Amino acid sequence: MSLNERIAVGVDISKAKLDVFHGGQQQYRPFEHTPSGIAALIDWLKANGPVDLVVIEASGGYEMALWRALWAAGIPTARINPKRARDFARALGLLAKTDRIDARVLALFGSTLSIEPDRPKEKALQEMEAWLTRRRQLVEMRVAEQNRKRQAPQVVQKRIDLHLRQLQREIDRIDKELAEKIQQNAIWNEKLALLDGLKGVGANTRAWLIAALPELGSLNRRQIASLVGLAPMAHESGVYRGRRRIHGGRSAVRTALFLATLSAVRHDAHMRNFYQRLVNAGKPKKVALVASMRKLLTIINAVFRSGEPYRVLQPE
Repeated sequence: MSLNERIAVGVDISKAKLDVFHGGQQQYRPFEHTPSGIAALIDWLKANGPVDLVVIEASGGYEMALWRALWAAGIPTARINPKRARDFARALGLLAKTDRIDARVLALFGSTLSIEPDRPKEKALQEMEAWLTRRRQLVEMRVAEQNRKRQAPQVVQKRIDLHLRQLQREIDRIDKELAEKIQQNAIWNEKLALLDGLKGVGANTRAWLIAALPELGSLNRRQIASLVGLAPMAHESGVYRGRRRIHGGRSAVRTALFLATLSAVRHDAHMRNFYQRLVNAGKPKKVALVASMRKLLTIINAVFRSGEPYRVLQPE
């Protein structure tokens, strides 16, 4: 099927309403954002002929109920980054922004561009990612309080210390919860056990890999690097040759890999050798570190793909 033949439906999602544009029927219709409204939307789609793809935006979690319901009804759905949809609208000259226009843009996006449907994560992974996000927030709060303490008068420092202890207790509770969830899941436990010989990839990084990068082991090294945002992108025009840069991708996974790589290049012989070779070749340390992040991700992906445990590699 060519893109021009694909019938796509765009759904703009807000807390109270679902604005729907049917590309095949060229018809707009709003629905309430309630369980009954979602059911009515699905019935309407089925009554109006076959739909090849429904396109929705990531909307801070508001999209999850509809996303799950569409897949449960057998309707392929793709969730995209809102920035991609807005850039697409600007390219079409659609500068006005209303719910109706946004729904139409999403339908055009689905029928014009080659995008693949994607399923929502299983509930257990969503819960784990929520715990990890909360843990990151608590760590950021702890750092902020530690910085405030340095400037605070002594009378306030005691209250800051109290808050720091509370934050640490909550972080410890979340760490325990995450460890128990992984321990109780035989598949996760088995996969993560393959990484036991890889130094630097600690419990927090492992949890992020499971929760936010379930594609590990199913993609090749270029695809997984691009997904995480570690594939260098060219910046060239005419005779201009700019530096290749990384951008986009899953920032939470990238942050976890950054911290893991800092440890790995110190404690894992193979990773240390790889990093040092780049630095000795004249690469800036930041460039060498990003390349090492990509290397570490490639190793983890290869381990999951092969199902073979990581072995300490000999320096090349």
